[in-house]
Amino acid sequence: MDFRPASEADLEAEYEVFNMAEGEVCRRHSFPWEDPPFEAFAAPHRHLLARDAERAFVAEEDDRVVAFSAAFVRGANWFLSALFVQPDFQGRGVGSRLLDLSWDGEYDRRITITDSIQPVSNGLYAQRGLIPTTPILHLEGTPRADHPPGLEPGSLEPRALAALDRAAYGFERAADHIYWAESAARRTLWERRGEPVAYSYARPGRIGPIAGRDPRGAADALRAEFARSGDEEVLVQVPGSAFELVEAALAAGLRFTDAPGLLLLSRAVEAPRALAISNYWLL
Repeated sequence: MDFRPASEADLEAEYEVFNMAEGEVCRRHSFPWEDPPFEAFAAPHRHLLARDAERAFVAEEDDRVVAFSAAFVRGANWFLSALFVQPDFQGRGVGSRLLDLSWDGEYDRRITITDSIQPVSNGLYAQRGLIPTTPILHLEGTPRADHPPGLEPGSLEPRALAALDRAAYGFERAADHIYWAESAARRTLWERRGEPVAYSYARPGRIGPIAGRDPRGAADALRAEFARSGDEEVLVQVPGSAFELVEAALAAGLRFTDAPGLLLLSRAVEAPRALAISNYWLL
């Protein structure tokens, strides 16, 4: 088995590994699985390679990619974006070696998102100090909600976005705002009485990320996006610890779909209360 840095040339092979690994675990637990469009997988991984290539690796046997990993660092915060091993190669220490390569030094805070139906992977991460802390809930449906009174769109000013990042994530995400802005149909900074309280991104069929100064601000931003959605069915992924956002989604008529994920956090990280994530790859 050979391990080397990943590149864009590996994306198609990584996509096949992802579909084989994720499809196998879903089918084993009687959950439906459909391969996502290639570009839905490739776009965030190109972003990761552009910003954090030194934390992306592949494992090869006979010149064939059989596993891959990716992570990003923002400030003193490390996030494991991906670690997937083709089923025939699981149980051979490949995942543990890739995790070692992407682990990349000492950081105050470490985070990842996994599937709740993968106990082996969750055990591997828990041994490294990443403890399952709260579910990631998939909420989907055609929302019915009124626009929150007093909430108005404001100017997308970088300092305001950075302050909201720190409040909701615990770290700034300037590099990721560039990517989200390119892929979003709309992005909004929300104000109340002239003060920024949240931002939101949305594209057809999906809302997120949403980050708020506090839980109320984030929940109101979610309601505002629901009010804009019309008759469109949408998906939003919310940490279970963000109670107000979960309540807002359920009140709007969304329902739980798919197996929940798990947000794994190191000891220094608090569970988010004012956040809807963008996706599993980028948090």
